Amino acid sequence: MALEVLFYIPNVIGYVRILLAIGAFLFYHDPAWFTILYTASISLDGIDGYLARRLHQCSAFGAWFDVVIDLFTRGYLWCALFQGGYLIAFLEWMTFMSTHSRGEHWKIPMDNFPWLVKNVMADEFKTHLGFFTVGSLHLLPLWLYISNSQLLMNVLIFPEFIQTLILVVLLTGRLLCSMVEFFYIKEHILYLLDMNDQQQG
Repeated sequence: MALEVLFYIPNVIGYVRILLAIGAFLFYHDPAWFTILYTASISLDGIDGYLARRLHQCSAFGAWFDVVIDLFTRGYLWCALFQGGYLIAFLEWMTFMSTHSRGEHWKIPMDNFPWLVKNVMADEFKTHLGFFTVGSLHLLPLWLYISNSQLLMNVLIFPEFIQTLILVVLLTGRLLCSMVEFFYIKEHILYLLDMNDQQQG
């Protein structure tokens, strides 16, 4: 029965991720608790995909749901961090619409895609470049939150130059991610325009 998919172990982990994220935002002004809960939520992101393959519980719903959870948690944090954070959340949602219109195999790049896109997307992000790019996507907003909260200086005692170095690394990864996002959005727009031409023809 189709409803059984909702209770697949990876999807149940997804529900837990949502609860952890909501808990994190309830403690937004408590840096220690927020960081613990938010980190737990994004850490489970890798586990659900592994279990989906291991338990043969992959599903179209699960693939969609996993990205929705990511966008919910990151989008909320970007908007909470600063007013312009909405634009980053908007870019991520636009990318989601553009990639998932390609169907369940949206992670598989085509041969004519640019080198950067193919190498980031190769083997479902399981390359050095893919791991770096996706890792930066997840960690940059969390790092900005931790930096703004003074948790790094007062509790974890990170020297300022180390904080800056990590920030530059994460910004570089996020920039690479943005280039891939803009590519997929452009491809989707061209696809829609081509569909329009075919309908008129």
